[in-house]
Amino acid sequence: MPGQIPESAATSAPRPRESAFAIGLRRILRKPSSRIALVVLVVIVLVGLLAPMIAPYDPAAQPDIVGLKSLPPSLAHPFGTDPYSRDVLSRVIYGARLSLTIGLLATLVSLTLGVAYGAIAGYAGGLVDSVMMRVLDAFLAIPRLLLLLGILVAWPQFSIGALILFLGLTGWFGLSRLVRGQVLALKHAEFVAAAHALGASRRRILARHLLPNLISPIVVAATLGIAHVIVLEAGLSYLGIGAPPPLASWGNIILDGADQVATLWWLSLFPGLFMVLTVMTLNVLGEALRDAYDRR
Repeated sequence: MPGQIPESAATSAPRPRESAFAIGLRRILRKPSSRIALVVLVVIVLVGLLAPMIAPYDPAAQPDIVGLKSLPPSLAHPFGTDPYSRDVLSRVIYGARLSLTIGLLATLVSLTLGVAYGAIAGYAGGLVDSVMMRVLDAFLAIPRLLLLLGILVAWPQFSIGALILFLGLTGWFGLSRLVRGQVLALKHAEFVAAAHALGASRRRILARHLLPNLISPIVVAATLGIAHVIVLEAGLSYLGIGAPPPLASWGNIILDGADQVATLWWLSLFPGLFMVLTVMTLNVLGEALRDAYDRR
């Protein structure tokens, strides 16, 4: 009839284009292991965010240093208490918030520095690239844990912000080398030559044409980097130079019972389980993200 759109034209109308994030998320959710890992990670993140509402006790409260110290798991204290009579469940819940925050913020610092350094070195090439890579080799020659130990031991008193900064400033070396290699492989591609021919500046080519093609390694590095920082922060806290007390992190909860592991087993078991579960879910999601974006 007049005025009606033909059926063939209606069915051939273009569909709205999906974003790279939507495509990657859809492909991730196809795998049962990825779906489970995502649900578990969301639950852990929500536990950390809602810690004041979920935790049954104040994580720093010491209600009875004699009568409630070092109690095994019970109905009143499902994860037991530590030698200072503090509730371990509350400390594990608040520890999730602190450990995830440190992991996320430190990884953001590392990503910013690593992507910027590697992209500039790879795109500049020549002498600039050679000098920047020699500087990077010097940093890579120093083990990260040894470098952190030296910095944190020499710093008499430091805050959580300083800890995040130190973890971020020492975690970008490997990513920068990876980004540099990807930029070297892409900077002679046809779409870059076309952008040059159209008069695009180097900054625009780097920001609008090269970096968007590095989504896969950057996203995977971010996911795995958060997991690595969580483990590293827990190790530093276990050594007594991580999150300062009385703040609760998974590492210093384990430290509270380190000298009596056989008798105070709950101080190592429960925060350790949360940490292992978080790292495992992040690793599974990192592998799924790599597969999803590599396919694209």
